[in-house]
Amino acid sequence: MARFGSLRVKTDGATLAVRHYAGSGDPIVLLHGGPGMGDYFDSFPEVLSPPYSVVSYNQRGCGPSSCDGAFDVEKQVADLDAIRTHFAADRIHIFGHSWGGLLGQLYAKSHPERVASLALCCSMANTGSRVAAMESKGIAERVMAKPKRSQVAWVFAGTLFQFPGALGDLGFGLIMKQLLPNYVVRRELAPKAFNIHYCSKRAWRGTNASVKALGDEYLATMSVDAPVLIVQGEHDPIRETNAVLAARFPAATNVRIANTGHFPWVEEPAIFSKTVLDFYGRVSLGGVPSART
Repeated sequence: MARFGSLRVKTDGATLAVRHYAGSGDPIVLLHGGPGMGDYFDSFPEVLSPPYSVVSYNQRGCGPSSCDGAFDVEKQVADLDAIRTHFAADRIHIFGHSWGGLLGQLYAKSHPERVASLALCCSMANTGSRVAAMESKGIAERVMAKPKRSQVAWVFAGTLFQFPGALGDLGFGLIMKQLLPNYVVRRELAPKAFNIHYCSKRAWRGTNASVKALGDEYLATMSVDAPVLIVQGEHDPIRETNAVLAARFPAATNVRIANTGHFPWVEEPAIFSKTVLDFYGRVSLGGVPSART
């Protein structure tokens, strides 16, 4: 089992709760989705460390990470670069899931020279109005429209969501708990590491508004001179993003994992682990030997 150290990284308007799993080479930084959901990677870092150095963190305002500032994407990108700076890394390997994948792309657009590799798992692809046309549409049709765990709990969560502050955050967390089984193919495999108390309605609203304000073509001209992995569940609710990402990164390794939805490392852990380890085994991580298989 990988051991980690806990630390805090102060940024502009936030203090981030960070976990560092010791290893060698430029760090692999894990970016959770949401936005506003908190770190739910659970034991996934142990797939990578050892031998690799792995960093995961709760994004601003989520769980133990505080935020007394804004949630715009510029701040989120700056937070990620502050983590890179804290670990004195010239470059970082980015692994982003869902919204975290979009954050990774936004970082790569702003700091292409700092990206050693980019792994996009069930990733968002769009900004501006295209989010509503693709990602939001997929979630509405394939997640929101399906039965919830409990109709009574769903109504209760929605009522709490209307309140400001901590009650609204709890409502957001309870809503996501009701929806998580609809993100996977086999409902019993819904992620159990998800912590409702790590959710932030303010982070969800603020970050989403900032993404939509960027404009439709914000990422159209970006390019990354680094290896890219696109990995997606065959039944991912936002699976249409795969074609957008493939066009944006034509040299990327593109893998679809059968019988999985939005959380393939939980649904098919052996296949997913091999996919990711094979990718990092091909990528130079500062002379680190290939990871175990």
